[in-house]
Amino acid sequence: MKTTLIAILAACLPLSAGAANWLQLQGNEAPASGRLKPFGFLQPTYTAIDADPIEGLLGAAAPFNGELTLPNRVGPALEDKDDLQFFRARLGLRGNIVPGKINYFLLAEAGKNAITSQRDLMMTDASVTFNYIPGARIRAGLFKLPTSEEALVAVHQAYHYVYFSNATTNLLVENQVKSTGAVNATGASNGATVSAGSGFRDWGIQVYDWFNRGPWEFSYALMVSNGNEIEEFSDNDDNKDVTGRLQASYVFGKSKGPNREDASIWLWHQNGEREFGGQDFDRVREGIGARYQKGPWRATAEYLRGDGMIVGGPNPPFPNQPVQIGTNEKADGWYLEGGWRFHKNWEADLRHDVFNRMTETAALERQFTTTTLGVNWFFYKNTRLTLNYEWRDLEVPNPSAIPAGAQRTNAQAIADNLGDRASVQLTWFF
Repeated sequence: MKTTLIAILAACLPLSAGAANWLQLQGNEAPASGRLKPFGFLQPTYTAIDADPIEGLLGAAAPFNGELTLPNRVGPALEDKDDLQFFRARLGLRGNIVPGKINYFLLAEAGKNAITSQRDLMMTDASVTFNYIPGARIRAGLFKLPTSEEALVAVHQAYHYVYFSNATTNLLVENQVKSTGAVNATGASNGATVSAGSGFRDWGIQVYDWFNRGPWEFSYALMVSNGNEIEEFSDNDDNKDVTGRLQASYVFGKSKGPNREDASIWLWHQNGEREFGGQDFDRVREGIGARYQKGPWRATAEYLRGDGMIVGGPNPPFPNQPVQIGTNEKADGWYLEGGWRFHKNWEADLRHDVFNRMTETAALERQFTTTTLGVNWFFYKNTRLTLNYEWRDLEVPNPSAIPAGAQRTNAQAIADNLGDRASVQLTWFF
C-alpha cells in the first residue's frame, strides 16, 4: 500500500495541486491590519457511535464484558457513545506590535477536546514573529509545528470534516507518557499518560519564509521545540525536537487566503527523543502530501509515518488500564480525500484513511480503516453546518502471531466491536 500511495502522490506533482500558505496566514500580519484584532470561533458538535457493549471477552478481560470500549465512547470525557458538547470554543487576539516588522498571535481554548482533557481552559497559541531578516522570519513561542497539512489547517475556515484522519490523530496529537513498569526493548511496555493532547503544537523557535516566482510560491520552515506538554513553557529534559517542512505551490490567478486556489506538494520531517523509564528513545515523524483546489473541486493525499515511540492506547481498551507503548516501534498511514462544491452553499466530501499501528511486532499490529462521507452547508458567510458519517473498521492482521485462547479471542472481539460514527457540527467564526 505504501508503494501505491507514493505513486499516487508522485502522479500529482505535475498538477496544479495546492495548500494554503499556513506559515504566512498564521504567523504574519499585513502592516496595515492594526494592533488589536480579536477573532475566534465556536463548534458545538453532536457525535453518536453505533456500537454495543462488548461481549465474549475471556480470561482477565472477562470483567469488562457489558462495557463500551474506549474507541466506542465520545472523547474527551469517554463516558458514553453519544454526546453533545462544544468541541472547540476558541478566542484569540492578533495584530502588529511594529507594523511590518513585529506581530503577535494569541489563542485560548475552552472547548471539550484533547487539549482541554485535563484543564477547562488552555492557551493553544502565544507567539511573536520578527520580520527583520530577508528570507528568514523568526517566530517564537507556542504555535503549530510545521508538519502535516491536516495539522496546520485552520479548522474553522478550511477543514471540511469533524474529525481528523486516524494517522494524523495517532501520530501527531501527542500525550506525554511515563513508564509504570519494566521497559521492553521490543514489543510494548506499560505506561500512563501524564498530559493533555498537544493539539499539533509546541513551544519553540521557528525560522521560515516564502518566495514568489511568478505563479509559483516556495516556502520553508525549520523549528526547534521542547517536545514537552504545551502547558509547560520549560522543557522536561535536555532533548529538543527539530522539525522541517518544504512546500511548493502553483497559485491560480490572484487567489489567496485559507481557501486559496492552487496546487501544492509538501514534505516534512520531525526528529526528537522522549524519556521513558529512565531511558531516551527516538520519536521520529515524517510525511509527504499533495493537494489540488480550483473552482468547485478539491483533492488531497498525504502519507505519514512514525518511528521509535508509538503509543497504542489503553490495553485492554477500557478506563484506567495500562497504556500500551512501543519504544522501538513503527506506524504509518495515509488518506485520500476530495470535495465538490456543487452549489454555492453546498459541498460534498469523501475521505478514505488507513492507519497501521505497531508494525514491528506481528502480535501487536492493528490496522484502522475509515471511510468518511460528509456534507457541508454554508448557509452564512461565517457559519456552516457539517454532517459526517464514518464507516470504521479495525483489523487484526496477524492473528496467528497471538497466542491461541483468551488473548487471540479478545483481540478479535475488540476489533469486531468497533462501531461506525456519525457527527453533526456547527461552525461559527468572527
